[in-house]
Amino acid sequence: MSLLLKKVARVCPLGKFGWHCKFSCFCAEGDCDSDTGYCPSGCKKNRYGPGCQLLSVYRYSKLAHGYLGNADRTESGKQCVLWNNTVFVEFYGLKASNFPDKEIPGAVCRNPQDQSLNKLGLTDKGPWCFTNYIEDSTYMDTCDLPLRGCDPGRFGEMCEFECHCKNEEPCSQLGSCPHGCHPGWMNTTCQTRCESGHYGDGCKSTCGHCKSAPCDFEMGDCEDGCSAGWKGSLCKTGCDAGEYGENCQEACGACIEGTCDSGTGQCVRGCQDGYTGALCKTECDAGRYGTNCSGTCGHCLSGNCHFVSGACMGGCSPGWQGEKCQEACDDFSYGENCSSKCGACRGLTPCHKETGLCTEGYLAPPIKLPQNSSLGSALGGVAAVLIVIAIAFVVFILIRRRRKRKDPLSMKLKTDEERKSTDFPPSKETDGLIANESSMSDHLDDTDPNLNEPIYANVNSKKQSSPVQLPDLFEYIRENKKNECEGFKKEFNELPHGLMALCDEARKPANKPKNRYGNITAYDHSRVVLEPLPNDPNSDYINANFVDGYNRKEAYIASQGPTKVMIRDFWRMVWQKRVCKIVMLTNLMEACKKKCEQYWSEEGAAKYGDISVEMLDTALFNDFTIRTFKIAANGSSRIVKQFHFTSWSDHGALIYPTPLLTFRRKVRMYSPDSTAPVVVHCSAGIGRSGTYIALDYLLDQAKNESIVDILKCAQLMRANRINMIQTWEQYVFVYETLLEASLAGETTIPHSAFRAQYEELCRPAEDEGPTQMEKQFQVLQKLTTSIDSAQFKEALEPENVSKNRVKNILPARRCRPNLYTQVEGCNNYINAMFLPGYIHRDSFIVTQMPLPNTVADFWRMLYDYNSHTVVMLNEFDRNDKSCALYWPEEYGYTVEYDPLSIELLSSTEDNNVSIRIFKLSNRIKKEERAIKQFQLKTWTENQIVPSNPDALMHVIEMVYDWMKQNGKGPITVHCMNGAKKSGLFCGINLMFERMQRDHEVDVFQTLKTIRVNRPQFIEDSEQYQFCYQMALKYLDYNDL
Repeated sequence: MSLLLKKVARVCPLGKFGWHCKFSCFCAEGDCDSDTGYCPSGCKKNRYGPGCQLLSVYRYSKLAHGYLGNADRTESGKQCVLWNNTVFVEFYGLKASNFPDKEIPGAVCRNPQDQSLNKLGLTDKGPWCFTNYIEDSTYMDTCDLPLRGCDPGRFGEMCEFECHCKNEEPCSQLGSCPHGCHPGWMNTTCQTRCESGHYGDGCKSTCGHCKSAPCDFEMGDCEDGCSAGWKGSLCKTGCDAGEYGENCQEACGACIEGTCDSGTGQCVRGCQDGYTGALCKTECDAGRYGTNCSGTCGHCLSGNCHFVSGACMGGCSPGWQGEKCQEACDDFSYGENCSSKCGACRGLTPCHKETGLCTEGYLAPPIKLPQNSSLGSALGGVAAVLIVIAIAFVVFILIRRRRKRKDPLSMKLKTDEERKSTDFPPSKETDGLIANESSMSDHLDDTDPNLNEPIYANVNSKKQSSPVQLPDLFEYIRENKKNECEGFKKEFNELPHGLMALCDEARKPANKPKNRYGNITAYDHSRVVLEPLPNDPNSDYINANFVDGYNRKEAYIASQGPTKVMIRDFWRMVWQKRVCKIVMLTNLMEACKKKCEQYWSEEGAAKYGDISVEMLDTALFNDFTIRTFKIAANGSSRIVKQFHFTSWSDHGALIYPTPLLTFRRKVRMYSPDSTAPVVVHCSAGIGRSGTYIALDYLLDQAKNESIVDILKCAQLMRANRINMIQTWEQYVFVYETLLEASLAGETTIPHSAFRAQYEELCRPAEDEGPTQMEKQFQVLQKLTTSIDSAQFKEALEPENVSKNRVKNILPARRCRPNLYTQVEGCNNYINAMFLPGYIHRDSFIVTQMPLPNTVADFWRMLYDYNSHTVVMLNEFDRNDKSCALYWPEEYGYTVEYDPLSIELLSSTEDNNVSIRIFKLSNRIKKEERAIKQFQLKTWTENQIVPSNPDALMHVIEMVYDWMKQNGKGPITVHCMNGAKKSGLFCGINLMFERMQRDHEVDVFQTLKTIRVNRPQFIEDSEQYQFCYQMALKYLDYNDL
């Protein structure tokens, strides 16, 4: 059942209120508040008190100071008169505050509260009323209402409290429960609810793994469902084997042993042969097979092999043999499957294994018998041929025998070469290096004391420097990326690898457990030396090294990610070196492996040795998180900011540079008055850390010298810490990031400077050339790269081609939503893509206008990804047969795609916008959701930008308001082709999000980000300028 239905079920029906809806409303008119029973119209004539639960003919406490009923006669039957008599009020000093009404009441019974009233001689038979003082000298008389106890289920002087007893038993007049509190309540009178995160008897039970909100404080149910890896109403049952995800609704891919990580779906033991990807749901691409698709198909006749076994089902291409067609033909064989034998080639050499041709020529020229030749000549020719065949046979036998007696020396050399080639294979990730050179676990208990020590590498004697002028950088990169980055790989191989200096301190038995990986240790000459602890001479070691910056010594500390045994030392280092900035480039867990221990508390303060670390603030962004700590020791304190980049997994390099440049700018913007080094760490402290430090260094070099020398920078870093910039992919990424930074320049503009900067960007050039804004758009076009065609494999499958409205606007695999809800005749494909926001990932789903054959897929997508908001930017042309009206137009009419059904609930419109609300139901899960669609009507298909920007702004505001109320899932945006209008809408939204959060505008970076997975976004300079105009409008709307 959905959250919406559960919340409705917990609201009391009309006429009821309170805990478990046990009490009836007694309002003068209308209904009461479902929680408190409060009546806006007041109580019925015969009722008063909290929730109008008290009868006016009774008092519920001895003195009845709180009586608010409408009894108006004394015990003797005299009629009460108004209390507000001037003589009486002035004589006795009665004030409004003396009465429970908080005003002087009318002609009703009351017991005013004031010590001075004792002179009236009032008894405890109250309440009282004021009688006619002219006719009766007593002035006051008791109403003498009967004393009554609270109704079952309530207690207190005025019955203001509800009982929360076990089994809903009534409590005593003092609130005590005969058998204790109901689950979810505690303390003497059972008035205290369980704290968030707890439930049940005595609040002793801890909530399960709820998806978002805490569990129900009484029963422990998770109303939002379970977080990934858990299921059941309490979300305390882990997924069964083969299940994963939220509520365990998703099936594992082709994992080894059939089990995957119950939270992420990642295959812990890897993929079965023939599948790849973190979830092992992707079959090997054409030409690949086997474990993790690491095998390359042999020389198959048809070109492709079986994606699991690698077998060539259609046989081998000429020149190859074996099941996988990876073995060349034996000498003197050739052709398909090596089924043909060579002729007699000159020099007794084998023929060409594909064609059978003798590359050195034939032993004897072909013999052709003339028509008039004699019998003798013919016999002589036949004899010559027989001699040639005999010689060839003898040679064949000799070669076969020689093959069986291979030279022992050559065998040894071959073995040595094979061993040499496998000692240090290239690796894309830290774990690859560790697997080949022995590793140490994160945990002390798992440390191997007999770890093999790494071999010292020769000090590099190759090329030391490769400076590139900034104007030449684009061409330099283009040339070196040819032939699968052959030039960059060669340049990267100029770097020394392995240990280049002594690391005796790291190898001491007491310090070995402090190294995350046994072959990545701190050099003695550049290591960070801590002030030793008392009675512990080895406590000065930490796996961290100083690295120089551009024209600044020891600008950085490159460290491994803290392990359990290192956390205290890490904070000692931060404190002793007066560090104010920490750059963290790893997630705590990646691919189900621990990469770093969490060395901070999410809230409050934690103590690490003598150092207290208090969390002050956490700011979340799409690609990174910024945390602010106050650290204190020895009576003093200071602020430390941690910049945590979360979008860089330990698999080489990022897909594109923009997020890291934005991140680096955030790091640089925080500039306390400090010259302390910046701590940079990932997991091992060499790959991602080296890449970031190199980028920071080289951007400074580019700014000051207009050149970059990545090779020299990497040489210098590796002199201080092993293998900084670990892979050639990371090395290339540094080049690409420098290119984007140098071409784009500084594109971020504070709000305060935006209007002036906008005018400067639009100012015509003196030479009548392009404006600065047009040049900026040209750079955007230049830096936008195409997407690898392998990313479109699913989109181009025969059964999916008809689902694509435009053949070149396709979703990349890396950002495509897979559909899960089963509908007959549908698979898991839809032409749609996720798009990140500035703060949250997957804030948008961008898709095309549904085709007639994709309407069911559209609604499946909304359901599967919990999207409650649809923005429609295109017109609906009923004459266009390719456009499907994907919603019902009549109230009460339901469209079904079993198990899903869609019903129109409401529809409103004005000149600019149509708004429709639908009910999306799942018959099997008995779940209902409200889907709201906003259709912008003023942007025609032939317009590049909207003719009415105010209408677009209005739609954006309405979507924001709806999301604040609803807050469910990504916003689904569609135009006709899923690019032209959708890209502009999403780009503007991302820009506004950044403006609201950071008070700055960056059109370039925003649009560069969204074009990574769809280059067709913002292809026109008019749209680019429109984004700037909308930024101006945002500032005007908000008076900024």
